[in-house]
Order: sequence, then C-alpha cells, then structure tokens
Amino acid sequence: MDLLEAIFALLRAVLKAVTEKSEDALLDRAYGCFGFLGLVTMSFGIAALLSQFGLVNFDEGSHGFGWTLVGAMLLGPLLLVGMLFASVCGIVLTVKFWRHSALVVLSVVSIVCVGGAMIYISHSDAPNLPHYLDNAVAIGAAIYIAANILLPAWWFAMGRRRYRSKALAQE
Repeated sequence: MDLLEAIFALLRAVLKAVTEKSEDALLDRAYGCFGFLGLVTMSFGIAALLSQFGLVNFDEGSHGFGWTLVGAMLLGPLLLVGMLFASVCGIVLTVKFWRHSALVVLSVVSIVCVGGAMIYISHSDAPNLPHYLDNAVAIGAAIYIAANILLPAWWFAMGRRRYRSKALAQE
C-alpha cells in the first residue's frame, strides 16, 4: 500500500503544480506539452523515413547500431516518462480550459491516435488483417504529428497575442 500511496501523493503534487499558476502560464504549458509530444514523435517519424529510404541503417550488425542502441537505452525511458507526463498534463489542462478549441482538438487527436495505435498493435498479429490498416496507421501518425506541432506553433506565434488582447478588451 505504501507504493500506491506514494503514487497518489505524486499525482496530487503534479496536479497542484500544474494548476497553481496564472492562466497565461497554464495555457502556455498546455500547448507546450502537446508541442513536446509532437517534436518527440516527429523524431521517431524522421528516423523511420531515413531508414526506409536507406539513408540510415538501424539494423543489428550495422556500423552505428551499437551507439544507436546505447542512445535508445539512455534516452528511451526518459522520453517515455516525459511523454506520459506531458500527455497527462496536457489533457488535465485541456479539461480546465475546455473553451480553447485548439486544446480540445489536440486532446481528441492524442487520445484517438494513441488509442488507435494501441488497438492496432494488440491486433497486428491476427491473421487476415485487412491491408488498408497499414495505411491507416501511417495516416494516424501523420495527423498526430502535424496537429501536435502545428497547433502549438500557431499558439506561440499568434494565438497568445489574440487571447491576451481579447482578455484585456473584456476588462
């Protein structure tokens, strides 16, 4: 029970740290969380494209595989924890700022694409799997990456100023 209590205490501390800031800082944090998810996922996508075109060889026994494996072992768990924390933080802040439609879109895209990927992974060993699902996974990944990069980029480039000017006009 001590481990479970420690996990709940950690979650309470994270939620308290996430929600006790100014509204502008919390919105920046929410969009930043989704932007982090997009950038990390994009790096995996770029690595897959480079491997597909033969520009980088991640196969076992290749010249750079040893360093790739060491880098993956060092960065992999850190990125996994960071992505999990960013997902939870982004969705919690989306619930708080549900009137920001871009945050709602980001949360829905994250939940649908990650959930769809989990379902696909769990059924990918099944025989007679329709061939069009391979394309669906690639399209889902592209939508996930594009949304998680373009919407936060829009927020930090233009959306913040519009939001602040509307908030000042209402006062």
